[in-house]
Amino acid sequence: MPRPSTKLTILVVDDDPGLRALCTATLDQEYTVLTAENGEQGLRMVYEHRPDAVLLDVTMPAMNGFVVCRRIREIAGTPVIMLTARGGEHEVARGLDAGADDYVLKPFRPVELAARIRAALRRGQHDPASASATAPELLSFQNGDLIVDTGRRVAVARGKDVALSAIEYKLLETLARHAGQVLSHDQILNNVWGYEYTGETGYVKTYIGLLRNKIEEVPGDPRFVLSRRGLGYFLDPRAPQDSTQRESRSHASVA
Repeated sequence: MPRPSTKLTILVVDDDPGLRALCTATLDQEYTVLTAENGEQGLRMVYEHRPDAVLLDVTMPAMNGFVVCRRIREIAGTPVIMLTARGGEHEVARGLDAGADDYVLKPFRPVELAARIRAALRRGQHDPASASATAPELLSFQNGDLIVDTGRRVAVARGKDVALSAIEYKLLETLARHAGQVLSHDQILNNVWGYEYTGETGYVKTYIGLLRNKIEEVPGDPRFVLSRRGLGYFLDPRAPQDSTQRESRSHASVA
């Protein structure tokens, strides 16, 4: 049933009443804010209200945020931002594998949370740029060992489809469309996440690691996604047998 308000709706799912109150106070001037105190209630509100974005706590009793996120993904592509006190790579990877679009570490600054929500909405269905259709392409690298299928929005590594989160795919496509060109951290952040993330160099390193874990045969010795220390990252388009690539790899660092 259509909402009478012209504001976009944000659903906050967290068992901490103080955090729900903080999110509401931070967001209610710009958005209609709904809150739920546990995963089951949060899922019911997703079904009933179809929010435009969901802020989802990871650690909740009975049904944790990973389970809730997977259930949301079964019915909707709503942007989901995980709220977590643990920012380790394993924790982030679990959230992304469950279908989350982003994560915010607790404790967070209200201005940071608001910026992340704007970026998530812009990347999603409320981003006018996302509606502009481009012809599907197969971007092939290293004699077809890596293919970026822009029509299906998947990677094909060594002949096998690789399931990527929305952010992982956008990161890979950005590198693929600039193959051979070293992109700085801020160039990657602006292209993949948006200007709100400028300066978040740790963010890039985390997601590069997650992407390598999925597309590289040996993530610690990558063939596709390489780095230039102090400069940034690039996708190497050349096949391993190329002598020029071997020389380039000898000067590239893994970070």
